[in-house]
Amino acid sequence: MSLRYTGTATDFYVAPPATADVVNLAIDLGRPLLVEGEPGCGKTQLAYSIAAELGLGPVVKISVKSNSRAQDLLYRLNALARLQDAQRHDVQQARHVYPYLSLGPLGEVIHKRERRVVLIDEVDKADIDFPNDLLDVLDTFSFQVDDLPPEEERLSLAQPGGFGRTVQGDRHQPPVVVITSNREKRLPEPFLRRCLYVRVSFPRTEEELREIVRRNTHDTLPQLVDAVLNAAVASFLRVRQLAVGNTQKPPTTSELIDWVRIVHWRGQSPEDLAADPYSPPYWETMFKTMGDLDAYQALVAAKAGKA
Repeated sequence: MSLRYTGTATDFYVAPPATADVVNLAIDLGRPLLVEGEPGCGKTQLAYSIAAELGLGPVVKISVKSNSRAQDLLYRLNALARLQDAQRHDVQQARHVYPYLSLGPLGEVIHKRERRVVLIDEVDKADIDFPNDLLDVLDTFSFQVDDLPPEEERLSLAQPGGFGRTVQGDRHQPPVVVITSNREKRLPEPFLRRCLYVRVSFPRTEEELREIVRRNTHDTLPQLVDAVLNAAVASFLRVRQLAVGNTQKPPTTSELIDWVRIVHWRGQSPEDLAADPYSPPYWETMFKTMGDLDAYQALVAAKAGKA
């Protein structure tokens, strides 16, 4: 239990105390951390924050796709290369399977017994078999290489970085596994039972938002004036409040950071940002679809009509 995450020690991310507490519980229990929340609120960045604060090296990121297979995270067999080599008389290694086996990103971390942060990003994009096939691996941090024949195990282990049919990680110092989901599909209950859950919510106070912007713009916007930042955050919150519940993707912290950069680069003053409460300069850049732009414009027009 030596690793302690505070959520405030990096220059790019701020995690609430409740979120940091769940992260520490997941580390102590050796459980995967399942992270959900609005797109753009920092689910992925949480994994990078954990790795940076705890000094666990670069994040091992696995981007899940609709055709992703759990086995590919563990190991791969290049059967096509073996078939091609078998047709050549000068290549003798095609008689064996082990030269064509390689470990996947999660399998490599388990095999090397490294304390790394493994990010399995957007697990809900894959078929339901994907999380189900990871159940035992995430419980024991070990897996079987079924494609490696028993008679070739000794030959495989003799290779640099070689591995046998059973790849066993360090259960006392397992990797920190962070799994994000946008709930596009319902995740299986046995998988959920093995995870600790945390919801990344939109920040509750203006000060939290200002701090997030400062940490993410200190290199690119060193001349950002506090008065502009304060006015931008206040204006952004008015736009978001009107958009929530009425648009497909209301603006979140990701859009705020980009929008603050835009208004700073365009020389907008606090007065410019406060002139129109619900349509500040470049407000269109906060939305990502034509439908949301039209819906928000209609909301603003309706609000103006009632004034």
